[in-house]
Amino acid sequence: MRINVRFAGSGGQGVILASVLLAKGYGLGEDYNIAQTQSYGPEARGGACKAEVVISDEEIDYMKVDGVDVFVALNQVGFDKYIGDVKENAIVLINSTLVESDNPDYFRVQATKRAEEMGKPFCVNIIALGALTKLMPKIHSPAIEEEIKKNFNASIAAVNLDAYRIGYELMEEDLEKGKQIHFHV
Repeated sequence: MRINVRFAGSGGQGVILASVLLAKGYGLGEDYNIAQTQSYGPEARGGACKAEVVISDEEIDYMKVDGVDVFVALNQVGFDKYIGDVKENAIVLINSTLVESDNPDYFRVQATKRAEEMGKPFCVNIIALGALTKLMPKIHSPAIEEEIKKNFNASIAAVNLDAYRIGYELMEEDLEKGKQIHFHV
């Protein structure tokens, strides 16, 4: 089993942090090998950025993602630039505040809108990560929450935990309405 995950957005949106938190929280106690990489343009903040996580039950000898099994797009530029590598029946999660797509199979979360409503626009990535946690098999939500607590001081951790739970609950509501996940490990 190998799962290739790609986060895409702009420098400054927390794409890399979301991928690191996913890598640390995935399959805790499941005996998986996990590799995380990132790539961003020379302009850094504001430029196109991607971060990838490879999860495997075998040794990872190639850390790059060729075919994407799980794709999270935080903005339109990232979506447009990296959607071409997504496999059929992949999980695609878009920040529907900033990303437009007519594909009804894509999962949507209004991450930017919700982050702005919280008064914390920097939480877009964490809201998306919360939604993704509900979609992916074997992500242990308590493990991600612990990583959030470890990666931020207490006041910022509390805000990010709220954002994470908002994303998780929004996706939980969508799934209760009958939306199906076609991805299987």
